[in-house]
Amino acid sequence: MKALLLCGGEGTRLRPFTHTRPKQLFPLANKAILFYILEYLASSPIREVVMITGTTGAQIRAAVGNGEKWGLHITYVEQPQPLGLAHTVLLAEEALGAEAFMMYLGDNLLEEPLSDIVQAFSRNYAAGRLDELVLVHEVKNPSQFGVAEIREDRVIKVIEKPEAPSSNLALAGIYFFSPEIYNSVRKISPSARGELEITDAIQDLINRGQTVGYRRLKGWWKDTGSPEELLSAQKLLLRQEKKEIRGELFRSHITGRIQLGANSIVENSRLKGPVCIGADCRIKDAVLGPFLSVGDRVEIDRAEVKKSILLPGCRVENLSLTDSILGERSRASAPRPASPEAPGFPHRLLLGDDSSVELQAKRAQKAGYD
Repeated sequence: MKALLLCGGEGTRLRPFTHTRPKQLFPLANKAILFYILEYLASSPIREVVMITGTTGAQIRAAVGNGEKWGLHITYVEQPQPLGLAHTVLLAEEALGAEAFMMYLGDNLLEEPLSDIVQAFSRNYAAGRLDELVLVHEVKNPSQFGVAEIREDRVIKVIEKPEAPSSNLALAGIYFFSPEIYNSVRKISPSARGELEITDAIQDLINRGQTVGYRRLKGWWKDTGSPEELLSAQKLLLRQEKKEIRGELFRSHITGRIQLGANSIVENSRLKGPVCIGADCRIKDAVLGPFLSVGDRVEIDRAEVKKSILLPGCRVENLSLTDSILGERSRASAPRPASPEAPGFPHRLLLGDDSSVELQAKRAQKAGYD
């Protein structure tokens, strides 16, 4: 079975970070989201991947190559305009061939082993028990997703971002299709936003008598399409990291699982895991973690940072940060505090690459900070 991996989205919800990189190459715990997905695909029987790319295709091809690093063979297909998920199916038809295939949205991460899911679909498809399969996950905000309405072991209706959802089962961005999907996509019309919706194509399959099954995902599932979801997904990924100290620690205290990259130096600091620190970093008089990733060549001085993502080359000085994302080579600082305690109230910052922010001193009477 081949996989159709969609990496053509522009990532508008992740501005400003996607002004300078594809969202699929954004790092979580210092590894690109796309690399997690390729490792995930490689853990299954799938070996051939058809990857859809858009305007950022050159960056993705440079980072991924032909896929041999993961034991995969990747064929690239360009989507010149973002005309919808279902549109990519027609673009990839020749590369996929006349066989059942898996479709995977390139900003989704999940915990359940893919091998089990692929094998279960293959068995049931070969035995004629189902034609298609969608993965679903219970959510609290179904109106923000494509939603599946089920009856017994079948999907009887799907709708994209309904105002009044009849179900809390969100489509989890992974689908298994028979070749009938090509006929369904050719029959549907663009939606109000001018795109061929994959939910409309699935509904056409149902209307034509195809057996569309579903599988409730076990464990967590993350659609990493917003800054909040990036930070939430990183928390889950950091919990899986192992302790590895390759740099140097001086007069510092660590608790929990810490990764410290080569040639990184930590002085007079406290690290509260899980924390992932890259190579060639300089950290002094800081309190870091939990749930923090620090890219290569980052400098942190007299700062407290947790639940955040610091991309390579950035600098943080005299600040307390939480739930923040700092782009490459960005700078965030404040005036040096009068006392050596934590430097004021936590701030939340979202800074694009090469940004610079200097916060002004502000008195907080209740907390006693300057």
